Amino acid sequence: MKKKDIILIVILCLVIGIGYFVFEMFQGEKDTIEVRYKNEVIDVIDISVDKIHTYEGSYGKFSLEVKDHQYHAVNVECPNHDCEKMGWVKEGSSKSIVCVPNEIYVIQVGTEDQIQ
Repeated sequence: MKKKDIILIVILCLVIGIGYFVFEMFQGEKDTIEVRYKNEVIDVIDISVDKIHTYEGSYGKFSLEVKDHQYHAVNVECPNHDCEKMGWVKEGSSKSIVCVPNEIYVIQVGTEDQIQ
């Protein structure tokens, strides 16, 4: 590699790194989640409060356990339990939980001040 190639690689890495941090700064805190049923928001949950939330879906019950600024699906009444297999979702993650048979979707949205 030539010296110019190394300089170009270093500059690209710096630009990408700075862009990532600027993007993260504008994202805000993701400390609330929305629970949607048939694309309607049925609950907004603060993930700093440990609790088990239970909802009635199209197929049966869907429970969401919130603990230590993370959450996961538990005790779900559906045939495949794929939503339970997603595991824990940590605060700030872009990962969502979807229970297709129950038509329930869980996503992090930000602080309550950022929610419309």
